[in-house]
Amino acid sequence: MYDHPSQMEPLFPKVDKSLVDLAMEVYREGAELGGLVNPITRNRISELLRHINSYYSNRIEGEHTNPVDIERAVRQEYSADTKKKRLQQLSVAHIKVQKLIDERLETEPDLEVCSKDFLCWIHGEFYNRVPDSFLKIPHPDKDEIITMVPGKIREDDVKVGNHIAPEYGALDRFLDYFQNKYSPTKLSGHTLLLAAAASHHRLVWIHPFLDGNGRVSRLFTYAYLRKTKLESYGLWTLSRGLARKDEDYKNMLAYADSSRKGDFDGRGNLSEKALSEFCNFFFEVALDQVKFMKELLRLDGLRERIIGYVNLRSQNMITDEKELRIEAKYVLTEVMMRGEITRGEVQHLIGLGERTASKLISKLLEEELVSSESHRSPLRFNIPPKVVGYYFPKLYPEGTI
Repeated sequence: MYDHPSQMEPLFPKVDKSLVDLAMEVYREGAELGGLVNPITRNRISELLRHINSYYSNRIEGEHTNPVDIERAVRQEYSADTKKKRLQQLSVAHIKVQKLIDERLETEPDLEVCSKDFLCWIHGEFYNRVPDSFLKIPHPDKDEIITMVPGKIREDDVKVGNHIAPEYGALDRFLDYFQNKYSPTKLSGHTLLLAAAASHHRLVWIHPFLDGNGRVSRLFTYAYLRKTKLESYGLWTLSRGLARKDEDYKNMLAYADSSRKGDFDGRGNLSEKALSEFCNFFFEVALDQVKFMKELLRLDGLRERIIGYVNLRSQNMITDEKELRIEAKYVLTEVMMRGEITRGEVQHLIGLGERTASKLISKLLEEELVSSESHRSPLRFNIPPKVVGYYFPKLYPEGTI
């Protein structure tokens, strides 16, 4: 049984040029994402990706929620089916907590994301938003069900697969050590980048809560990536990549639990080689997702997909959707490029009369293809659920939305 923080050493992978180069490539590619689109458009896409994160994090946990049901739940439209409603509530909780993390990162520049307080805050915010049934956990040693307290460190010893987690009485020491070694305020350069990957595994390894450690670890890693600038503006999602390689992800987590294998496997209690391979896997997944989003956010491609959607609508080619004027493409592409436009510009953009322009604005607002804070405010880029598959193909699996 683990009872001393040194038993989770090494905390960093072996500094290998190929691994450092891979981490730096993720950093460079991710840094470019923020400049691809207008800030208003960028913020709307970031909001969408919170929903994407929720969907894929649920999939990793074996909870399959249809994206349409997620979008309905965000609007407080819950299913009458008890099972579906529970999963909807799970998704909404994830979306809200990620938004709260974004808000804290914005307003608290010195936020210590590696602290026990922050980790407990994530767990508490999440599990205080889900049905009580998710708090009922089988006792690790007894044939009984216990109730997990949101935000509370476990007070039982646990075994996860072949991994025996640290003794519950030592968790404070392990978490203090975790913060001391991984805090972004104490690291820089490639060491900081490597810490983003290594800390993800080591937090799962510590297993600080009775349940929900996977969800908390992914939300924590999202916050850590934002602090390192690897996850620029929330414009790509690690959870999508991990869910697409779900079996590999879980196998790599288990592999990184391995004990040291001989004198050529580092100097800690755990395997340095296994941790290095996990970090390599982590950055390969991250790079794949960053490149995927870079391709989706290229303005020429996004513009053409928006035009393609309007063309289909103008020809009544989309089931259950009414005809949309072809001129809408000029409005929607301009709003996407600039983030927002004044209402008075619509008439000029479509080259038709004031009355026609007014009707088109009303139609676009009604369908939420654009948004506006008031009847006189500018029109802003928006992404209602029905256009996600047209604007951003393959964000969700085929056929789910």
